[in-house]
Amino acid sequence: MARLTPSKLQIPVLAIGARPVGPALATQLAAFADDLTTLQLDDCGHLIPLDAPDRLLAALIPWLDAG
Repeated sequence: MARLTPSKLQIPVLAIGARPVGPALATQLAAFADDLTTLQLDDCGHLIPLDAPDRLLAALIPWLDAG
């Protein structure tokens, strides 16, 4: 069976996490993306779209506009 050589993503990546996952997510994804933007939403549960939809959109819209 042939193995693929792992390579980093060649696209911008946005990682949004909440406590306690946020810092771990950023560390894990750094190995796979050179152009990585990370954001941690404090005072938010694990399901960010349900727990903080306004803050999620406030993070997504400028990042998507910049790309």
